[in-house]
Amino acid sequence: MNILVLNASPRRRGMTSQASECFVEGVGSASTDDFSSESVHVDVLNVNDLNFSPCKACLYCRKHGNCCQPVDDAHKVAELVRACDVLVVAAPVYWGNIPGVLKTLFDRLVYVLMGETKVGIPIPKHKGKRAYVITSCTTPFPFDVLCGQTTGVFRALKEVLGTSGFKICGKIAIPGTRRLQELPERVGKKAYNMGVRCV
Repeated sequence: MNILVLNASPRRRGMTSQASECFVEGVGSASTDDFSSESVHVDVLNVNDLNFSPCKACLYCRKHGNCCQPVDDAHKVAELVRACDVLVVAAPVYWGNIPGVLKTLFDRLVYVLMGETKVGIPIPKHKGKRAYVITSCTTPFPFDVLCGQTTGVFRALKEVLGTSGFKICGKIAIPGTRRLQELPERVGKKAYNMGVRCV
């Protein structure tokens, strides 16, 4: 089993990053269990550390199934997405949406996420695969929901992942992070358990 974690938070000790670490710890715990027969490989990528150019909308990838830009980190991520069985997307809220750097990466990955019919209807390339989403924002509950903050991230990722064929099997929202230094224990436990169940 190959698990790919895309962490779009620039803050290594931010709540989104801490929650994704708990998820990975849960995966590690489950995969080392004596009862687990399947080997598990986890790749964790910090999206802000990647070096890639934005999509140029040339549509070459739609016809040829690969990106014509000079090889960069987006090409490498495309191969990891293609090979993964599970995709975890950890993204803090930026203006009620995913961070721009993550959106730019997804724009470059269109050809590996979906195909399309002759009239432009999307064809998912990852049917049967699972996805998990983690997000956080400074807006406290319930205003993170009422003002479309964490729900905005879920909506955006449902569009990308759902169109690609991934089934979102778990979500975590962490509102009101302004005063938090450490991830609340209950949230860490939820992320850890989600990782355990993932395997």
